[in-house]
Parts: sequence; C-alpha cells; structure tokens
Amino acid sequence: MGRVSLSVQEGQIAIRDRNTWWRPDSGQYVLPLEIAVEEGQIVTMPKRKKLKNADAAADAAADAHYQRALELEESDAAAAIAAYRACLNGDCSHLNARINLGRLLHVAGRHREAEKIYRQRGETSATLYFNAGVLFDDLGRHADAIGAYRKALAHEPAMADAHFNLALIYERGGERQAAFRHLLAYRRLTQTTSA
Repeated sequence: MGRVSLSVQEGQIAIRDRNTWWRPDSGQYVLPLEIAVEEGQIVTMPKRKKLKNADAAADAAADAHYQRALELEESDAAAAIAAYRACLNGDCSHLNARINLGRLLHVAGRHREAEKIYRQRGETSATLYFNAGVLFDDLGRHADAIGAYRKALAHEPAMADAHFNLALIYERGGERQAAFRHLLAYRRLTQTTSA
C-alpha cells in the first residue's frame, strides 16, 4: 500500500489509496461520487484537483530526497540516511529508497534499524531480499538468511550471488548436498553470463 489519504463521506471515514476509496471498518470500496442537489436536480461536482496536485507534489518531493540521498551516499552517509528517510516519509512505497537505506544502516552497524526497513510492508524485490539475507548472515541468523535468499531467488532465479551465499551457509552448516547444488547453480549462471 502506498501513500493514503482520509476523507469523511456520509459521516464515515473513507481511505484513498492511489485512485481507490474504501472503508477501513468493512474493507468495502466506496464510489467517490460528489453530488449536490439544486432545485430537485442532481448536479455533479467537479473533481478536486488539490488532491492530485498534493500527491504530485509529495511524489516530486520524495523523488528529490531520493536523488539527494544518491548524491550523498559516498560523501556523507549520515546525510544520505536522513534523505532516504525523508523520501520514505513522503512515499513509504519507494522501493529503491528502502533498499538503499537498509544497506546504509547495515554498513553503519545499525542492524536492527536495517532489519526494520527491510521488513516494512510494501513492494519487494530480489535485491531487497538479498540485502536482508546478507544482514541476517552477518548477524549469524542463518535460518533467516536462508529464507531471505530463497525469496530473492523466487523473485529472480538467475541471481547468482544468492546461490553463492546459500552455498556458503549450507557448507558452514554441514549440508554438503545443498551447498553443492547452489554452488553448481552459481557456476552455471556465472559461466553463462561471462561467455
């Protein structure tokens, strides 16, 4: 779910998620009709442009924070972290900001914060799960790392690095057959891409 807005319709709260209105108590969709009655006739009210303009302005501000964070990553990690957080405050569904923020927090040793960012609800990707797997592996949480790498592979079966990391975890755990299987997958994928 992306950014939402609230409205009162017929004395009840309705939630707008992108272009869809629904009631939080029942989950039922609401038709966003605005009407007025004048002398016995129904007159359709014009759509509110402020909401669209506000959404566009919020998206533009979030994107500006994201671009600034990208520029700051190499020179000022703390400022980049702040800019990614500002981006996510404006657009909580910004997947690349979540991925990059989680990675910066992980590198900074702020593991709990990184995990929280990776586990936030929203869109997922192979990269997000892969980075979470690296975090869990670094923390010695091998079962969580295996789960994250498997999710990464579910999104992108040709992610060679996920196979390689799984091979290492399985090898350390004494599961030689699983380690060998993932090492073969890694070699097959890297030989295909390097040829």
